[in-house]
Formats: sequence, C-alpha cells, structure tokens
Amino acid sequence: MLKKMLLVLRLMDGLKKYKFINMRVLTFLFLVFFTQLVFGQYEFNINESEYDFTKGSHHGFSIPIYESSVHDIEKDWKKLMREWHGKVDEKKHEFFADNASLKSMGENSFDTYAYCKEKENSIDFIVAVDLGGAFLNMNQHKEQSKVFKTELIRFAKQASSNGLDSKIKKAIHTEHNIQKELDHLDKEQQKLNHDIEVWQKSIKKAENDIEENNKNQDLKKDEVKKQKELVNKLKLQKQKIK
Repeated sequence: MLKKMLLVLRLMDGLKKYKFINMRVLTFLFLVFFTQLVFGQYEFNINESEYDFTKGSHHGFSIPIYESSVHDIEKDWKKLMREWHGKVDEKKHEFFADNASLKSMGENSFDTYAYCKEKENSIDFIVAVDLGGAFLNMNQHKEQSKVFKTELIRFAKQASSNGLDSKIKKAIHTEHNIQKELDHLDKEQQKLNHDIEVWQKSIKKAENDIEENNKNQDLKKDEVKKQKELVNKLKLQKQKIK
C-alpha cells in the first residue's frame, strides 16, 4: 500500500504544474485515489454457514467490516432495517428486525437476526434471514441470496466508509487542536523575540549610558582634582596672613 500511496503522491505533485488544476481539484482527486487504495486493501468476502443466535443456530451470512465500532455498526444496521420497514428490537447486542421488506427480495416480508463479533483488525457482521419457514441460503434461494449478498456488501462498505469518516473527523479535530497549539507557540515565540529585541535595545542603551557615564566620571575627576588644588592654594594663601 505504501508504494501505491507514493505513486499517488507523485502523480498529485506532477499535476500541480497544470495551472488550470486548483487545490480543490487536487484534494478531490487525492481523496478519490486514496479511497480506491484503502478499499482495495479491504476484502468484503461473505461466508455462508451456520451461526449461533440467542434463539438457536441458524443458517446465515458473515461479512467483515473495517475501521468502525460495534456501536456504530449497530446504529447503521438499525437505520437500514427501518428503511426496509422492519420493526427493530435489540437484546444483548443482537438485533431482530420484524417484517422487513425489500422489493428486489420479492413481495413477501422477512425477519432478520444480526449481531457483531469483534476480531483483531475487523468486526464480523453476522446476519440470518428468516423467510418464514426457512432461512435464506444459496442452495434453496439462489436469486434472493444474490440480492441479499449484494445489499450486505453495500452495507459493509458503507459502514466501513462511515467508520473512516468518523476517524477522519476526529483526526481533523485533533489536527486543528495541534494547529492551535502550534499557533500559540508561534505567537509566544514572536513575543519572546520582541522581548529580546526590546531587551537588546535596553542593553545597548545601558552600554552607551555606561560609556557616557565613564566619560562624565573622568571629567568630574578632573574637576575634583582642580578643585582640590584650588582649595589647597587658598589654604596656603591664608597661612601667609599673620
């Protein structure tokens, strides 16, 4: 991924020479390439098997979701099930959607059971579909399974994208806070530099004042010397009066 990222950055740098391409366009292109790179690293493969649910083992589907949290995935799934007209109930992080319907799945309604299972680098989203008498499976319900798998992949990608959006938002917020701290440090440095300039001017003035003071002291020493000589001379003249 690093090599691909460097390739994109080089491409973006090369596009800068074209004056008709502004920074907004470059940013948009970067985000598009970045999204393609990121999702190119994620595999949204669906596993079909028997899974344990609260009310027993059912045939279902499992798909990994990346860059998100259990809480956010659950929120996204509840939203989707309500869009599918299902009545959603949750017990111990297992979600039951009653009488959901999707036109591409057929005219009949269905129920879904779903929960999340955390893994090291992803979250497995497990869902079973009760068609009313049988659980959706590829062997018995090929066309409906294809439709549902397509919807499940779309959901997993959207949930992963939402997770990245959340992380990007937090990262931008952190970036802004760091920038504020940097701006504060910059202002503080400017003030210190100004203080140094003021102090340096004060020091220079003090040095000049000391130099002038030394000259004045030398002059005063001469005056003191001459005045002493005058005093002594006057004292001698006084002694001559007897």
